[in-house]
Amino acid sequence: MSTALAQNHDENVFLAVTLSPTSALHSDPDGLAVHPLIMRLGRLGELQDVQILGVPRTQWPRVEGEILDALNSLPGVLRVDVQDKPKQRAKRGTDEL
Repeated sequence: MSTALAQNHDENVFLAVTLSPTSALHSDPDGLAVHPLIMRLGRLGELQDVQILGVPRTQWPRVEGEILDALNSLPGVLRVDVQDKPKQRAKRGTDEL
């Protein structure tokens, strides 16, 4: 997974897919690519049961329902979460310290 792709929330919508501990998808996570637009990016950090998928943001409105329905219907998928864009954190002024 390239770092640029992993951090590009302007061009991609990211999905966190949580798998059950007994899911066959642990040994074959490529089975999560239930649509040609899905890019499997790998595990979420060290979490063994969460996979991150990406979908081009320009296509997301057209395929959102289809992709979410397909992922949620896979055996062993506990939940699918659409990740929000990271929010810019405001800096405190030096006079606030």
